[in-house]
Amino acid sequence: MEPFEPLTDADPKLNPEHTDDSKKAAPELSMSTPSANEAVQYVLFPRKGGWPSFPYPDIAALLAAEQGNLYYVSSRTAAEEELPEAIQVISLSEAENRLQEPNTAAVVAHPYWLMAVASLKPEVCIALLPEPAGDEAASPLWESSISRLVGIADLVGTSSETRYMKLLFQGIRSVWLGGEDPSPVGYVHQGSTRIALRDYELFFLHALRQVLSGIPDSITPLQCRVRADYYRQLRSKAGPHETISFLLSAYEYLLHDSHAAASLQEAFTHAVFNGRQDCVVSHYRFLSAIHAKSGQVEEALQVFGISAATEQERHHYEQLCRWLEAGENQLVQAELLRINDDYDTALRILDDLGGETARHWKFRIYQETERVESALALVHAIDILDGASLMQYRQLSGTALALRGERHGAVRLFLETALEDEDALARIMEMELLDHAVQQLLGEVP
Repeated sequence: MEPFEPLTDADPKLNPEHTDDSKKAAPELSMSTPSANEAVQYVLFPRKGGWPSFPYPDIAALLAAEQGNLYYVSSRTAAEEELPEAIQVISLSEAENRLQEPNTAAVVAHPYWLMAVASLKPEVCIALLPEPAGDEAASPLWESSISRLVGIADLVGTSSETRYMKLLFQGIRSVWLGGEDPSPVGYVHQGSTRIALRDYELFFLHALRQVLSGIPDSITPLQCRVRADYYRQLRSKAGPHETISFLLSAYEYLLHDSHAAASLQEAFTHAVFNGRQDCVVSHYRFLSAIHAKSGQVEEALQVFGISAATEQERHHYEQLCRWLEAGENQLVQAELLRINDDYDTALRILDDLGGETARHWKFRIYQETERVESALALVHAIDILDGASLMQYRQLSGTALALRGERHGAVRLFLETALEDEDALARIMEMELLDHAVQQLLGEVP
């Protein structure tokens, strides 16, 4: 494949301001990551319904353009799946063999492949998160499977900006696969065919190259900058707005932009004027994260105290006040960030702090974000002091074994805790449900 070709002939009348934002990033991207020198095998784990249901066909085309060979895991034929000629059907057992070969990546387009893919231990795992279909959104399996899948993924793509923001706050390497501007920002070449790229496709392409080349992430700040510019322009046209200003504040926060507090206060003011009842928690509380991230821990704690809406939160605020008085500034800072879902920054602070308390708090964050192996790695023998902690350890170990493909060991650990923990049987049932879901995804059962 030829290197990225900067845009030179786009129609400037197509959303000129937003196109300019994307074009600003293009020179940086064109120099940042070379295309792969070797062909890469991409093993696609699809959603049910054949190729017409594949959530990101344009991304699959980019994989092919990157000298990629595409394989589609199914028990049905290529004709039944309505696959393009360039994509070959393989069985799940063949996928296992493929993923043992070098330069091979798993591309997971449905979260219910979780245990099947995790047990194969792919060298590179790319998660392309679909939107839920039918009753999937109502299933507790949906969110828990996504949480664990992104925990093992090297790169995540999602068309939901809300989920994208959540992933960034968790420190997950992610690309938002969406945008308002349909005009191309550049091109790639596949043979004699020139493929136009929208801004998010350009971001994904370079994020993919960085992952395959082992290069640190430089795409996240670029895409965040483009999104911040978009909301800044939208705000200049629509005026201050509770949602627009809040999203602008969130991106400014991620970019360490000092304007984040002003944008948030603007959003909160308009939420109050619009009669939003929960805006102290939904909007104002985020100011505690902004202060905490900038090191203004006392101010951050004051904001959290004002926003404490329940007895439990007020008790937690009082506890944090005592910690601050005792000089535990970094612990209070990390906790305020965790409360605001900024797990990534909280973990960085706890890493720098070190010590037993920091280890226990990191364990809690990994549990909350379903990063099972990371949580398990933090457990020491001294932590297992009583029946409750032993049961928790067995539950965590059982989940880890299930993700490693050690099914019998996982079931044994869950059964050992079933008498004291009614959720243990639910975990076994979850494994059965995911097994059945894989059969459906393979096309073996309706």
